[in-house]
Amino acid sequence: MALKLTEIKEMNVAELKEQYSKSCLELVELRMKFASRQLDDVSQLRKKKKEVARLLTVQTQKFNAGDSGEVHEKKPKPKIKKQPKSEKAVVEKEEKEEKEEKREKKEKKVVKKSIKKVKGSKADKE
Repeated sequence: MALKLTEIKEMNVAELKEQYSKSCLELVELRMKFASRQLDDVSQLRKKKKEVARLLTVQTQKFNAGDSGEVHEKKPKPKIKKQPKSEKAVVEKEEKEEKEEKREKKEKKVVKKSIKKVKGSKADKE
């Protein structure tokens, strides 16, 4: 017999834990029967999984609400301020940027030289 959500919400934390362990054992038994082809109603697996999930959900809600059974909304996470970068990281970033600039300049020179060569070879042909 599957437990209804209203029945689960009425349980206290100790009953929830007890029912959770029972449901988990039943789920294992159902899986064993399924594997050995002895389970007639396969939908029992799905129902038992949902029951276990409901039990855990209500248990978590009660824990977060201080065991009073009241469900509360999650508090927003505080924003974390970014720490200033260390000097080493800043220096490494600057060095990386300088290397990138040098590489780009070198590429531009190569492109200019190849363009001059192409223009020079065209002028020779004419």
